[in-house]
Amino acid sequence: MSHPSPLLVRAPKVKQELTAFGLERFHTEFEAAARQIYPSYPEISDDEKAAISDWFVLEYLLPDHRSILSHFLEARKDISDVVIAEQWGTVVQGIFQVKQILQENLFQLNNLVNDVTYSVASLGSEALGLEKGEYIAARILPLEDIHFFTGVIDRLPTRKKDEIYQLVSEIQLQNPRMAFIDNIERLDLAYRIQQEEHNDFVAFFGSDECIVSGHELEEKLREFYHYRYFQKKDHTTGNTMAKVFQDRYHQQPLPPIFDFLPDLSATDDVGIIYDLTEGMLFLRRYGTFHDIFSNPAFEIPDYREIILGYLEDPNISSLPFKRMIAAYPEQSVEVFKTVLKRKRFNLEKDFPKLMAKYKPMEALTRLIPGAIPALVRSKTFLKSLKAGHKW
Repeated sequence: MSHPSPLLVRAPKVKQELTAFGLERFHTEFEAAARQIYPSYPEISDDEKAAISDWFVLEYLLPDHRSILSHFLEARKDISDVVIAEQWGTVVQGIFQVKQILQENLFQLNNLVNDVTYSVASLGSEALGLEKGEYIAARILPLEDIHFFTGVIDRLPTRKKDEIYQLVSEIQLQNPRMAFIDNIERLDLAYRIQQEEHNDFVAFFGSDECIVSGHELEEKLREFYHYRYFQKKDHTTGNTMAKVFQDRYHQQPLPPIFDFLPDLSATDDVGIIYDLTEGMLFLRRYGTFHDIFSNPAFEIPDYREIILGYLEDPNISSLPFKRMIAAYPEQSVEVFKTVLKRKRFNLEKDFPKLMAKYKPMEALTRLIPGAIPALVRSKTFLKSLKAGHKW
């Protein structure tokens, strides 16, 4: 690249120092995470070590609910390094096609997962040798007005579009967030569709939340989506969603794929919440959680364990607490005072501090729709069926 900016020149060193900081300071957490993903660790390949190290320092949440990157930024004294690293809060991963080779080690890439085109640089000294038209699986980070590769670049051995789009579909389904990053038009569409699905959920269940047993969870959701796709009719056209999809795409709409953990399926008390922002959430013991806040006596033996569990679980947002505060403000004060062993608790002043302590990454993360709109998944699926067609 000709005349790279000072920040771009400095970025590789900052990334190396971030990795060293994370692996040294949080060595115990790294080894535990590595063994969970690779049981044979440390007997893994160099690429596997590089991939998991990159994920760990950029995305892993520590027991204090913060990322290694946030600790690094706090500890860093050089303001120029902070300016560089604070841009790395969002990692973009996907399947990229090389559209243009702009300069040596600077490429125009189209990410098939979120349908966004990026200018991406390799900050290494050696030429990558990517070819126009080839596909790669990669992760990229923003830096000023371009992005750069981070972690491992996997050059895919195929250019067959049916195989490529099958990979894209798998990424979209496993990590819906990647389908929306940097794509405002798709994000807006997703929220509109999620609003419609929320309304259907309320019409079907009678509320935007319900309590079911774990063993009936999948069946209840199948019933809901059967209602949404095959029974509910548009008040203007009289058509069901299934008919619209059949006429337009020559296939039935694809229901979401739910892969529940065994402990959720085995729980007698599972809450389903359909939130307009966060989408559909599944919470263990939500009925009991709700009872603690709604019952002035809250004489439940393990009430403190339940509330602290919700606070300490990094996968649970502040939403359940905000719902309880909105519905039972006075009782919420008593619950927090009792659980936290405080004499006073002010919802306006103390609750934000409590969330900052237990859910610190929430303030740094932009929420996205909870599931990929069926329309997006349908288009991807159709592309996999029509590999001979040029789009």
